[in-house]
Amino acid sequence: MSVPWGGASRARSFGSMRTARIIYRYLTAILLADVLLQFFLAGAGVFSAGPGTAARDSTALDPHRANGSVVMLLALLLLIAALVARNGRWKLVLPLFLLTLLQPVLAIAGAAGGLHVLGAVAILGLASVLTFRAWRGDRASAPAAPAEGAEAADPVTSRPGSPG
Repeated sequence: MSVPWGGASRARSFGSMRTARIIYRYLTAILLADVLLQFFLAGAGVFSAGPGTAARDSTALDPHRANGSVVMLLALLLLIAALVARNGRWKLVLPLFLLTLLQPVLAIAGAAGGLHVLGAVAILGLASVLTFRAWRGDRASAPAAPAEGAEAADPVTSRPGSPG
């Protein structure tokens, strides 16, 4: 009988953290692509609404509204993956998730509806930063291989009589 804090438990925990980090990485890319799609759907809906029709009353924005729910769901899944991965990125994902929850309220806020667009820009910015950090992380943490002939290029170590 093994104790729950034994080596096997740590190995399973590490495996689940590794899996969560992989899921997190792909979710960031999917979220960023979906946020960009959301901008496209908003623009297409606004310009298809027709003259004299309030954009919020138009059915042309229905795809934008439906995709907004997908963005919220992706942000929630990203938050869960960040918490399971224990990579500390939940600190940026939490505000992203809260902004996605606030978006429907801002969309119907009347005169303050302009904040809906600013919130969307903030979501796009956070999603971009998270995606960049998630995909750059592996390359930044990998040790760089020294280039061949690096010693010859360094004048201090290639000088005759120099130490090293």
